[in-house]
Amino acid sequence: MAFYDFLLGGRRQLQANIKRLIDRNAQAEDREGSARWLADNGSEEALYGMFGRFDLQVEHSLKDRKEKELVFELLLEKGQSILPIARRFATASPNFQYAVRIVERLSSTEEAVALLLELLSKESIENEFKTEKKRTLLIALAERKDPRICPAAAPFLDDHDEGVRAAAVEAIGAQSEEAPQTLLLKALSNKREESTRIRGRLGEIFAERKWPLPDDPWLLNHLPQGFRLEAGILMAAPKKEGIRLMLG
Repeated sequence: MAFYDFLLGGRRQLQANIKRLIDRNAQAEDREGSARWLADNGSEEALYGMFGRFDLQVEHSLKDRKEKELVFELLLEKGQSILPIARRFATASPNFQYAVRIVERLSSTEEAVALLLELLSKESIENEFKTEKKRTLLIALAERKDPRICPAAAPFLDDHDEGVRAAAVEAIGAQSEEAPQTLLLKALSNKREESTRIRGRLGEIFAERKWPLPDDPWLLNHLPQGFRLEAGILMAAPKKEGIRLMLG
């Protein structure tokens, strides 16, 4: 019975530290103590429980970031053994960013992109209830370069949400192969795209890369606001200087 009580007490302590780590009302020092206790425990349940800190947002953003970075570093110290747990958490949580960073640091950027693409593949452009997750995934992809990103992000250029479409433009525009030009030209030529923000961003990308526009009458008559065409290349239109009226 004494041994059973010992095991039960240890499990209670484990659960108490997990609960404290994700309690926004706990003191920061206590959350940090629980994070270190769980890291020292090292069991799969303890380490997965540490990932729960990434789901918590406390009021003071700087303190929140500092605590998350501490948990991040403690998890990194576990090495390759933490990778399956990181992938499991990323699949289950909308706050996947730190888990993806762990995969990237301990494995490779290619593996991190593969994980992001796996998560994105589970999203749908028809899903109106997960726009934030789609945006966040596409923004994370925009921070990386990989030939798999363009085809994966392309369907989201037609998403119902403007923010998702804008994030898809960024993810595709960040890539260096030829695919971005074809896909973004299609987006620029989309007669249903009414967002001046998205069309303006497309104009910036075409101007920066000096991509020529085709001789398309509709497109040439619907250039992004603030841009002009010069020798077939989009250029930012010069801003008009304001006129100051001097009243005598």
